[in-house]
Amino acid sequence: MKSEDILRYVDTISRDKQIDKSLIFDGIEQAILQAAQKKYGTAEGVEVTINRETGEIDARLDGEPFNPEDLGRISAGSGKQVLYQKNREAEREVIEREYAPRIGEMLNGKVLSRKGGGLVVELGQKAEGFMPRGEQSFAEDFREGDRIRVILKEVNMQPNRVQLLVSRAAPELVKRLFEQEIPEVADFVVEVKAIAREAGFRTKIAVATLDQNVDCVGACVGVKGSRIRNIVDELHGEKIDIVRWNDSPEIMIVEALKPAEIASLELDYAENKAVVYVHPEQQSLAIGRKGQNVRLASKLTGWDLDITPISEEDLATLRSEALTRQANDLFGEKVAALGSTPEETAPTASSSALDALFAGGGNAPPSGAEAVPEELEYDEEALVIGLEDLPGVTPEVADRLVEAGLDQTEAMLEAGVEGLARIEGLDEEMARQILVILEGGEI
Repeated sequence: MKSEDILRYVDTISRDKQIDKSLIFDGIEQAILQAAQKKYGTAEGVEVTINRETGEIDARLDGEPFNPEDLGRISAGSGKQVLYQKNREAEREVIEREYAPRIGEMLNGKVLSRKGGGLVVELGQKAEGFMPRGEQSFAEDFREGDRIRVILKEVNMQPNRVQLLVSRAAPELVKRLFEQEIPEVADFVVEVKAIAREAGFRTKIAVATLDQNVDCVGACVGVKGSRIRNIVDELHGEKIDIVRWNDSPEIMIVEALKPAEIASLELDYAENKAVVYVHPEQQSLAIGRKGQNVRLASKLTGWDLDITPISEEDLATLRSEALTRQANDLFGEKVAALGSTPEETAPTASSSALDALFAGGGNAPPSGAEAVPEELEYDEEALVIGLEDLPGVTPEVADRLVEAGLDQTEAMLEAGVEGLARIEGLDEEMARQILVILEGGEI
């Protein structure tokens, strides 16, 4: 091969396959070296170098130059095989360098063929992705030549090629489509906090925003559903539920189980398990078809959810017991700090103190009750309830109450259940519990 032919070959391969020229020169040198070793029957004393500027070959055996064209057809064929292998290795490295940093991205491609139930997808020049059946959506049926958008899940180096594993079933596909279709998500005004998906059937996605002027759910739905419709069309009709994210598990579980209405909750923080009480007519809706709704809600929240039907009578009893426990949690230490009594009078005194507390916090005992002994008289400040002592009031919710001017007992009682439930982070059930407590305490 003449020097100008070598330079022309290197330029062509480098341009067509995006391989660094130095790697191609190394491959040619290795090919000539192995061909010479095969012809002369020795692995020692053979040296081959190619001038990168001129393309001239300097080949020597034990210091004496030899002409590579004299190596013969068999040796030359062996050298070509080595060169081909080196080029393939270089191609693999190029593809691996290009796609490894792009794992999790959405890529555009074209379906080339079917292979063992999976799809071979052309992603770019010399780059092919494979989508096994398990990474496909049950609602979709692509054919050869169809344009397709996929998520790159894995880049695996194999002996002869690079395998790019792609997916249409990954939750990341929904997130990337939201970023593409919804400017607020792309600009980080609205954040996708969690996604639970059963591809081809249903997806639940939780979103949030720090901008009080933006309705994060409304921004994702769009005017008359225009934005979410584009995403549903891309996913071939897959149902998408958009819910508002909340850091409080009580609120988040209720949101995640929509459209079902939840009557009450019991949370086990140690086990991350929750008993979800619903009215009997809401049970099937909460569970969903083949358990899909509760299964996705569990994935979205990270809690193991047990849907349990409950009657109105049992619910009233449950709420009464819950309010009693909350009162003890809120006021137990404060009442204990009021003083101590002899054993024989302790139950009566403690009961009187609690009665006084829930009757309005004054020092005078309620009508018909025994007077509180002098040693049990207490300071009103000892009974002051902090905002964050109230059910469901996190620091963030407390800030919103202050901003709304609902940081005083009188204001909260005047706002009532409807007014308190308008505060983001509170629902009607929590509002009722707060009002029950405030009827006997102060903020």
